[in-house]
Amino acid sequence: MEKYDLLDVPHLIYVMDPMCSWCYGFAPVFHRIKQEQEGKLNFKLVLGGLRANTEPMDAENIAKTKQHWQDVEQVTNQPFNYSFFDRTDFIYNTEPACRAVITVRYLKPEAELEMAEKVQTAFYAGNNDVTNPTVLAEIASTFGIEEDAFLEKFSSEDMLAKSQQDFVIARHLQAVAFPSVYILNGHEVNLLSRGYRTYEAMSKLIENALEQINKQFK
Repeated sequence: MEKYDLLDVPHLIYVMDPMCSWCYGFAPVFHRIKQEQEGKLNFKLVLGGLRANTEPMDAENIAKTKQHWQDVEQVTNQPFNYSFFDRTDFIYNTEPACRAVITVRYLKPEAELEMAEKVQTAFYAGNNDVTNPTVLAEIASTFGIEEDAFLEKFSSEDMLAKSQQDFVIARHLQAVAFPSVYILNGHEVNLLSRGYRTYEAMSKLIENALEQINKQFK
């Protein structure tokens, strides 16, 4: 039988978007899961490309977005800066934030998830414009990445293409809502969770999935 070394260890695939409010709410849960499962599972981050808007938010979208934030804050206790809604003509395009995380994936792979988390915090808690490449470069610099090097990579055709690849993978996985978590075992991918879940619920889902995988090899 052909051996696939890359797939010998089960992978947890996390499909998210840094400008998805429920992903922001889920961030502490996934961070804890990753810390505790290190060595038992490998982790793969897929950026989903939640919105590719080209027009400023209208009153209806502003109202819906504010309601989403309030719901997430109530359920998860994550901090939100509602002065965001004082902005005018904001174009809610999540592609740059996704591309920034993917850029860090290639410049400093070990900082990829932390970059996603810092972009989330900068946007939701800090009211920073994370559609702005300069803001994203400043965040990347906290990981020791020079801003000019980041901006050059971020603006390249290669990173634009890599971002689209992630979005295609998300669609292929049928990640119709974020956050979505899948488990990859060999060549078999199964949906583990869609939408926000508590740490306790996620831990149980992962435990059950690993038990099933272990049974296959006994």
